[in-house]
Amino acid sequence: MVAAFPADRASKRAMLLDAIANIGPTLEASGPRSEELGTLAPEAVKALRDSGMFRLKLAHEMGGAEADPVTEMLVLEQLAYHDLTSGWCTMVGATAIASLGTFLTPAGLAHIFNDRSIPTASISFFPAGRAVREGNGYRVNGRWRFNSGIKHAEWVLGGTIVEGTEAENGGQPLVIFSAFPAKDVKLYDNWGGVTGLRGTGSVDCSVENYFLPKELSFTWDLLKPKPARGGPSYLLPPFAYVAKEHGSVAIGGARRALDELIKIATSTRGTFRASRLDERQVVHRAIAEADLKLRAARALMHERYDALYHKVAGGDLPDGADIADVRAACVYATDVAIGVATMAFHFAGNTGLHHPNVIGRLLRDLNTAGIHQVMSDTAYENHGQFKLGLPTANPLA
Repeated sequence: MVAAFPADRASKRAMLLDAIANIGPTLEASGPRSEELGTLAPEAVKALRDSGMFRLKLAHEMGGAEADPVTEMLVLEQLAYHDLTSGWCTMVGATAIASLGTFLTPAGLAHIFNDRSIPTASISFFPAGRAVREGNGYRVNGRWRFNSGIKHAEWVLGGTIVEGTEAENGGQPLVIFSAFPAKDVKLYDNWGGVTGLRGTGSVDCSVENYFLPKELSFTWDLLKPKPARGGPSYLLPPFAYVAKEHGSVAIGGARRALDELIKIATSTRGTFRASRLDERQVVHRAIAEADLKLRAARALMHERYDALYHKVAGGDLPDGADIADVRAACVYATDVAIGVATMAFHFAGNTGLHHPNVIGRLLRDLNTAGIHQVMSDTAYENHGQFKLGLPTANPLA
């Protein structure tokens, strides 16, 4: 078991980043193997578990790091720099176990965190489940897509609509998260043919006619979360809570692609090219522009999330404009990252074409991550319970 995390932010951040430096070589070496296996390689899973990465967002009182948003973004960025698949699975797994530790009742915690052990988990936000109330629980049916990390998870969470609850819930049905032991869900082998993020093992899962005790469910309000434990981070609505993950993983992956291009540019000479890449001015310009765009997008995410964190810490909940503001910054960061990876792949030439070159893998993974981000936004919007506000005229004011 990894040592307890310190409470103060600076020490906690240093401990997490030092741990990543220690496991970084393991994660880097695992990337091609994860893609080949179609799930996160066992050595990467072990490294992330043993170093406490899956506890990144879990409440401090539950044994977690309870990282503030900027610390969380730095950690996920560094993990993705070493291996984007590891960063992606950490962001999903850390969110899943943190939500259980934050919103479950004591009875639910006793089921999942027995003997104070901290399991791994996977989460699918889309409310693809359907449930009806039955006794002290629910009868659930559903099939959830994009369950990243489910093959190394011990618990599986899925958004679920409780039918017949519109009258008591302002005209909209109650939406809960259902928590299932991983052994009780059916997995589908439908991830092997994807273009990117192959190593995340994001297969479908389902349950049929499953009785779910009420204590293994919770609500996560899309505007006004009501955490049972934990600090200001858990007051961020789901829209804002998860956006920083996607943006930071994307920035980390793109930074790695750019650094790999710089290695190629300064150390190799192409078969049909008389000069090295670093002797071409157009390459200098492309790399410099990419570096500036990544740093700017990263700085914007950090600045806006730090401001939002201090706002909720001061007792003010985010409004629709706040949520639109931070999500826009994170979507922009992902778009910038995709552009940087595409540029790196272009200039890497023949080197990047050959599998399993990391630039080619990052190109595929980042584009797939961008698609996932769009689908996540659409899923929330189609849910019908939330409308984004317009950002303020000057969000930096």
